[in-house]
Amino acid sequence: MSKNPADFRVMLVYPNLPLMLVPALAMGIFTKILKDQGYQVAFFETTQYVAGESSSPENRVKLLQARSFDYERDLGITMLESDMFADFRSKVLEFKPDLLVVSAVEDAFLQAVDLLKGIQDLNIPHIVGGIFPTAAPELCMKQPAVKMIGLGEGESTILEVAERVRKGESLIGVPGTWIRDSDGSILRFVNGPVVNINDSVPDFSLFNERRFYRPMGGRIFKTVPIETYRGCPYACTYCNSPMQRAFAKDQNSGKFLRRKTMKVLRQEMREIIDRYNPEFFYIIDDSFLARPKKEIWDFCDMYEEFKLPFWFNTRPENCEIDIMARLKEVGAYRISFGIECGNEQFRKKVLDRNVSNEHLLERFDIIARSGIPFSVNLIIGFPGETRDLIMDTVEFVRSISGYDTLTVSIFTPYHGTALHKVAVANDWLAPETITKHTTARSILNMPAPYVSADDIDNLASVLPLYCYFPKTEWAALQRAETPDEEGLRLRHHYGEIYKKEFLGMTQDDRKAVLIEGGSGCRSNPKDSFRLSPLRLSDEEVMRLVVS
Repeated sequence: MSKNPADFRVMLVYPNLPLMLVPALAMGIFTKILKDQGYQVAFFETTQYVAGESSSPENRVKLLQARSFDYERDLGITMLESDMFADFRSKVLEFKPDLLVVSAVEDAFLQAVDLLKGIQDLNIPHIVGGIFPTAAPELCMKQPAVKMIGLGEGESTILEVAERVRKGESLIGVPGTWIRDSDGSILRFVNGPVVNINDSVPDFSLFNERRFYRPMGGRIFKTVPIETYRGCPYACTYCNSPMQRAFAKDQNSGKFLRRKTMKVLRQEMREIIDRYNPEFFYIIDDSFLARPKKEIWDFCDMYEEFKLPFWFNTRPENCEIDIMARLKEVGAYRISFGIECGNEQFRKKVLDRNVSNEHLLERFDIIARSGIPFSVNLIIGFPGETRDLIMDTVEFVRSISGYDTLTVSIFTPYHGTALHKVAVANDWLAPETITKHTTARSILNMPAPYVSADDIDNLASVLPLYCYFPKTEWAALQRAETPDEEGLRLRHHYGEIYKKEFLGMTQDDRKAVLIEGGSGCRSNPKDSFRLSPLRLSDEEVMRLVVS
């Protein structure tokens, strides 16, 4: 039976890691699309629920990768200790949705499955989308509670699914979906064209007001995410962005990498400012400066109207003196740079990051002199990584001047990445293992001489200290890797010094010091790690590369 749009109810469901901050852009876009159809829209997210393990932001503080903050005091966020699954069922029973739209990354997929299990008896049509269903559709459909998934982008898909449910029509044949038929078989349908991201204006009205607040550089800002382009031109083997690009090509959907026009960006930012009064923009692009230089100037000229502080992620290779100066003029408050590994051979051959240490250090000199505070992102525990390779990364970081914080993630073998295939091919990972977030324990099972999960945990606990303290303290830091009474005492001792001397000020307090030539570490600039050792034989490289 068909319903009027005003009577049709859609619930957006967002399983999320505990307290991963900043509202999800996809949820904002879906809210806008569905409300524009005249539907009633409700929202359930799991971000504020107490989980059995620490949240990623909490772990970052614990591992000396971020300044300390308090969720309730600083952000006004109170963790919910009630039963998340019972609360979800109650909300579903209260709202009585005609359709559920679930968006899940791999880290939160099993949580999404458990939510659906809790309402299976209600037999509500649903679609589960996101990067994980796109990367591993067969694995998703092995879960009996999952009846329908959406592959690729969701903007067009959810609208067609909603309209078919509203009109009482069959869901079989919706482009970009897999659906479980009545006999249990899986029906698969090819994707339609990629969407026009200039049409993707988010509506964050369903998010709690306190969800907009997040720490940044030691201060708290009311923050709104914004997308200036979708996709990534690079092919890093630890990232699933290349998979999305290849998926769109294989489906004949069009070019996945697309950029918004400056006119649309200006209009979107103006609308967000007028509606939500943010203090900060969080640009979620994979690599913001990976675009034509003229477009960077156009962005800066457009953004000069707002001059709100903003953050973005990019690669050091894209930074030039004039670009950095102009970005600072218009409000660039902080930048994150992914280095991941300091061994040039491993970075080029295994990670597909074809840039030399020499060039990176030249770029970081420009970045430091710009006066824009920045963080350096590392990953440890890659397939085939040894302790020597990780210490090469330490040596490289010690050569970078001026960084404000250091982020150390544990390698997560996401489905759809080349290194997931490498880990499976070497029997270091069962093929159907579903991953956890990047500050959780490694799930690879690698034999010596590769680092074990224990080795990775212990190194992650002290790696920022190796980068900061002089080598005369390294023997004590190596002893601190062992988590016994003496090791934990040493961790605490050096950690307290690090928090006071290095993390104790906000990035604004530190700017003057850094601009005057201070360093993010205590390295000797004459001893920079410009040439790293060749640690892999040709045979070892072949083992770590997908043919």
